[in-house]
Parts: sequence; C-alpha cells; structure tokens
Amino acid sequence: MTLSLFVSLFVDGLSMGMIYALLGMGLILLVRAVGILNFAQGDLLMIGAYICGCLFLDLKLPLWIMFPIAIVWFALIGIIFMFTVYWPLRKASYSQATIIATMGASIVLQEAVKLIWGSSPRAMPAIVQNANGSPKILNVGQVTLPIQYLIILGVGMVIIYLVLKLFEKLYVGKLMQAACQDAYAANLLGIPSILTICATYAIVMIVCGTCGYLVAPQFMIRSTLGTLQLRAFAGVVIGGFGSITGAVIGCLIVGVVESFSTLFLSGYKDVTVFLLLIIFLVLKPTGLFKGKIGDKA
Repeated sequence: MTLSLFVSLFVDGLSMGMIYALLGMGLILLVRAVGILNFAQGDLLMIGAYICGCLFLDLKLPLWIMFPIAIVWFALIGIIFMFTVYWPLRKASYSQATIIATMGASIVLQEAVKLIWGSSPRAMPAIVQNANGSPKILNVGQVTLPIQYLIILGVGMVIIYLVLKLFEKLYVGKLMQAACQDAYAANLLGIPSILTICATYAIVMIVCGTCGYLVAPQFMIRSTLGTLQLRAFAGVVIGGFGSITGAVIGCLIVGVVESFSTLFLSGYKDVTVFLLLIIFLVLKPTGLFKGKIGDKA
C-alpha cells in the first residue's frame, strides 16, 4: 500500500466516521435526556438532506441564506418529532412503547419524503467546487484529498466541541440534563422540563440535519440515507453506551475500519464493521468508555 493511498483511505474513513460520530452523539444526548434509543436517528439526517436540497436546488438560495433557514427548520422538526413520537407515550405503562414509536416514525419519514419529493435520488453539489462544477480536490504531494472530506471533519469537530462545551461544561447544559432526568424536581425548582426536552430534541435534529447536508454530495439525496445510523449504533456500542466521548471515538474507529476494508474486502465492508462490533460485544461489552445513563423524564 502506498502512502498516498493510505492517507486517502484514512481521511475518507475519518470523514465518514465523523458523520457516524455526530449521529451517535445525538443518540447519546437523547438517551441521557429521555432514556430512549431513537431508531429514526438516521431518518432525521435524511430529512435534513431533503430540506437543504429543497432550499438550495429548488429555491436557489445561496449557502449563507439557505443554512440559517435550514437550521430553523431543523429545530422546528426536532420539536415536532418530540411532541408526536415521544411526548404522548412518555408515561406509557409499556416502557418500550416509545422505542417502538421511533421505529414507526422511521417508516413514516421515509414514505413522507417519497410522497413530497419522489423516490428518485437527487444530486447535491459539493460545498466547494471547481470551475466546471465538480468537487474541488486538494493536492498535497502525491496525495489527493476531496475538500468535502476536510469540510466534514472541520464542521464535525466544531459541532462536537460546542455540544460537549454545552452539556459537560456550561451550567445551562447541566441544568438541561438534570431537568430532563428528574422532571419532578425540576418543576419544583421552577424549571419546566418540557422546555429542556424540546431544546435537546432541537439540538439533536440540528446536528442530524447538518450531517444530512454534509453527506448528501457523496451519497445523493435519497430516502435510504437513514441506513447510516446502523454504523452509528455500532460505533456507540464500541465506544461505550452512554459516553459522548466514547461514541465519537467508537464511530471514528468504525469509519476508518470501513474505509480500509474496501481495499481488501470491497464487497464485505458492512460485514467487517459488524464483525468488529461482535468482537467488542464478546471481549469488552461495556465498550471503550463507561457512561452514566439517567432515568427518563
């Protein structure tokens, strides 16, 4: 293997691992907030891709106008998702009812985008393009790196830093987690838990929607984008369920393993990823990092 090929595969793996990491981080935030595993996480990414495609391709809005509008839509969709999927079932006697509801929501979202935008995939141009409209490439010696991959890595690191800063360092983030995990105590202190849960869902949808926009130039805008959540699930388990840091590291490992597996086992990259997951479940079921999961609100 040449150095240029190694670097290209490594950066490719890190960029996809970053997408999985952002999805996985959103999964952990929801588990911490309401105690449920969201099986529609990847479909929220898909919705984000379709919304950005509508604003950019159909309405022809420039990026600096499109993205702020998209963020507002992401936040609204996150809140709507919370009120339609989680909130009505939060006190159900059957504890798995909300998880099953997220599975149903996944199907509903996939069928909704087909009804609205059709089933044909849509091409999304790269964020940085050459004069001929093709994705711009950065040449470093003999190594060629798509600028899109570097943008994914840069944006992903910024988002992860901001979310960690909010939930782990700032008082308002700790207040949100505490209010979500103990709604009764929060209400006694005058903190409406419904607002903190809404804020968590809005943040998670903004992260997922941003992932949808970043990954759309590589995979096109299609209703099957939600399958990316399977790698995110694997990364979360490998990193340690309940730990944001573990989810990020685990998902980056998944992305790199998936990328290099295409060199040796091009038709079995999914098998390689989930074989790695099985190995971790057998040898280290707690994952690389341990995290605390609170009771749901």
